Amino acid sequence: MNFIKRKYYQLLVKFLKNKPNSDVDFIKAKYFLKNNKQLNIENPQEFTEKLQWLNLNLYNEDYKDFVDKYEVRKYVEKKIGEGFLVDFIAVFNDVDEIDFNVLPNQFVLKATHGSGYNIIIKDKSKIDITEVKRTLNKYLKSNYYDKYKERVYKKVQPRILIEHYLEEVDGENVLDYKFFCVHGEVIYIFVLMRDKDGKKKYCFYDLDWNKIKNDNPSNTFLSKDIERPDNLNELLSVAKKLAEGFIFIRVDLYSIEGKIYFGELTFFPTSGLQRLYVERLNKELGELMHLPIESGA
Repeated sequence: MNFIKRKYYQLLVKFLKNKPNSDVDFIKAKYFLKNNKQLNIENPQEFTEKLQWLNLNLYNEDYKDFVDKYEVRKYVEKKIGEGFLVDFIAVFNDVDEIDFNVLPNQFVLKATHGSGYNIIIKDKSKIDITEVKRTLNKYLKSNYYDKYKERVYKKVQPRILIEHYLEEVDGENVLDYKFFCVHGEVIYIFVLMRDKDGKKKYCFYDLDWNKIKNDNPSNTFLSKDIERPDNLNELLSVAKKLAEGFIFIRVDLYSIEGKIYFGELTFFPTSGLQRLYVERLNKELGELMHLPIESGA
């Protein structure tokens, strides 16, 4: 990208960040910086273009309870039952309300109003509580909507949710199965794991558990073959039930010793800004997504 053009868009993003009614221009500038190409929002064709159309035209503040890490539990319980939820400990509005002395040795802290605002505690005796509180307060003060203009997060109440820690099995990291669903149907499975250094590795599988070739492998590509889950059909069924009624939704699930746990619902993976690393999927998923604009609705 031309240096001057990139600098211009960087300044534009900074200028528009807190300007009212600037979501479209802000997202267009962010998209160009990420992909070195213009965002086609007027006649969207590809996956990320249609995600941004949904963000700007459909999935707004009315959908906040689907991304609120606490409120979404009610939706999951209604759709598939509470047995799929990670055991709940407590939810707090204020970090100072948390009594770390009464918490178990292992647990997970999540801010309810954003993505990636998590702290995993594997051994409470080794943590610096003051530092943990500082990080949690930083999360609570962060406005996720201002950062990425995902309107579904605009009115989510900032809180701290505490859940039990999902135990690892035989020293292996818990796999994160992310089901890409279009019009209520699972299309692809995105598998994410962390290597021994904690770095994320991922790849796509189809519904028959065939690994999808990556034409441009990077250091984040999961070259290791992941064994097909014995309960794959159940995982697919659970994802499909949770995806019912959405044009696009990503359903994140875990499977530990055959038991399925709900992770979260995601409307806009990577805030709808980053193209999928398997290039053909950008077009393929885009073609499968039918927006209301296409029928004149």
